[in-house]
Amino acid sequence: MLKYLLIFILVLTIVGAGWYFLARNMEDLSTNNKEVVIGDDDNDYTIVAFGDSLTAGLGVELDNAYPAKLERKLNDLDIKAKVINMGISGDTTYGGVERVDFVITSGPDVVLLGLGANDMLQGLPLGDTKKNLDTLIKKLQDNDVEVVLLGMNAAINNGLQYKKEFESMYEDLADRYDLIYMPFMLEDIALKRELNQSDGIHPTSQGYDIMVDNMLPYVLKTEIKN
Repeated sequence: MLKYLLIFILVLTIVGAGWYFLARNMEDLSTNNKEVVIGDDDNDYTIVAFGDSLTAGLGVELDNAYPAKLERKLNDLDIKAKVINMGISGDTTYGGVERVDFVITSGPDVVLLGLGANDMLQGLPLGDTKKNLDTLIKKLQDNDVEVVLLGMNAAINNGLQYKKEFESMYEDLADRYDLIYMPFMLEDIALKRELNQSDGIHPTSQGYDIMVDNMLPYVLKTEIKN
């Protein structure tokens, strides 16, 4: 219980900083600290990584977070794609609904949607979390954006029934909207000390390497082509 209390305090501390970071960098936010050119002719596809600290890369250099590593992996496969990091540490699905319009203005072909973990850690109403994710998915699809849903496992501090319903929520939404669905974003990383930072939650650079390897087959199921 102490571990999850500390996590909750960390979330509350960083969420304000996260919003400031996004506001300050709206015109030049990127996965490699270089200027992002929306609709860059040098890239055939724009992918937005839309999530929380697991996307933002809390505790590692931005170049070592999964969006930057995924972009390099795709480019190595001769897929000309820009992967824009729109992760905010501490963000919830409520925050996602507030900023989805900005995500859409970046002109993504694909959005990797990885929100909900902080809702779980804060014990927010599960019905609201599912409604928010539903809203995000519908809005993205209505704007011709393909969505890859990144699922998350729940801690047991909210009870086993919550855990079961939280984890099935992602599968239900994926089925409802016929989404490409990665069941667990931290597969092969969670609970492995050598792949996580000292907080036991956020991946190291090596952990992000595994995340990208696991995520790549799902990304390659989208409309992006060689």
